[in-house]
Amino acid sequence: MKWKKCLLVALTVLTCLTTVYVYAVNHPSNALAHKACTSWDMVKREAFSLSHSEYNSTPTLDATTFQVAPGTATEVPVLMYHYIEPHMDALKKQNKSMISLQDFEKNMKYLHDEGYHTVTLEELEDYVNGRISLPSKSIVITFDDGYQNNYTLAYPVLKKYDFHASIFVIGNKIQAQPSVFDSSKDTFLSKPEMTAGSDVFEYNSHTYNLHHKGFMRCGQLVPAGLDTSLLSDDIQQMKQTGIDTPYIAYPFGYTSTQMIYYLQQNGYRMAFTIVQGMVKPGADLMRLPRLTVTTGTDLPALLQSGSSQDAESVTEAN
Repeated sequence: MKWKKCLLVALTVLTCLTTVYVYAVNHPSNALAHKACTSWDMVKREAFSLSHSEYNSTPTLDATTFQVAPGTATEVPVLMYHYIEPHMDALKKQNKSMISLQDFEKNMKYLHDEGYHTVTLEELEDYVNGRISLPSKSIVITFDDGYQNNYTLAYPVLKKYDFHASIFVIGNKIQAQPSVFDSSKDTFLSKPEMTAGSDVFEYNSHTYNLHHKGFMRCGQLVPAGLDTSLLSDDIQQMKQTGIDTPYIAYPFGYTSTQMIYYLQQNGYRMAFTIVQGMVKPGADLMRLPRLTVTTGTDLPALLQSGSSQDAESVTEAN
C-alpha cells in the first residue's frame, strides 16, 4: 500500500508541475515564465524537425573540406540598406533604417575606388553552394522594404558606378503608378519605377503582407510572418505581383524552423536575416547574415570587422 501512496504523491506533484508549466507558457509575464515559454518553443521546433523528414537544414556544401580557389573571395559581405534620406536632422540620424544621400554616395564611391564587384543573388547562391568562385572583392548590395527613394535617389548613384543591387519589396506596398517624390513622406516604389530601374535592381521578396508585428508569443509582439498559417496565401499573393523569386528577406529578421520549412516547400532557396556577419561557402542558405549600413557607418571598418561578427544567433521564434 505504501508504494501506491508514493505513486499517488508523485502523480500529484507531476500534475501540479505540468499545470504550472502550461500556465507559464501561456502567461509569460515574468522572466521564469518567459524561459518556460521559450523552452517549450524549442521542444516544438525539434519535434517539428523530427516529424518532417523532408525539412532540410543541412548545407549542400561541406565547408570543412571545401577549398576556396586561390585569389578568389573567401567570404562575401552583403550590405543592408533601407531608406535614403537627402536631408538628415538629429532625430533622423538616430533612425537605424536611414542613411543620408551624402553618406550613401560616399559608400558607393569607396566601393568603386577600392575595386569592389557587385554580384547578383543567383551568383551568391552558386558561390555558397561551391558551384562558382567570385572575385576577391565581391559584394552584394541590398535594400529592404522598397521605398521610392531607392529609385529616385539610390538608383542614379548605383548606375553611375555600374553597380547591381537587390531590393526586397513588400508586395502590398507596390504602387500602380509613381507618386510625386516627396522626401518628407514614406512613399513606395511603383511598377513603372521598378521596370525603369531593372537595369540596376533585381526585385525579391520581403513578403506580400507580413511585414508587421502580428501577435503575441512568449510575452512579445512578434512579426506576422511567424504565423505559418498565413504563409502559403502570402506567397501566392507575392507571385501574383510578378515577384516570383526564390529569394527572401525575413520581416524584421525573424525566422523559425517552421517558417523555413514552408518557404522551402514553396520554392524559396535562400533567405536573409539581419544578423551581422559575412557570407561564406557552405553557409546556411536560409539564414544568411548581412551588414547593416546607416548614416555615420564607417564602411571600411565594417567590411574589415564583418567577418568577426557572430552570424549564428539568428532571431528564432516558433
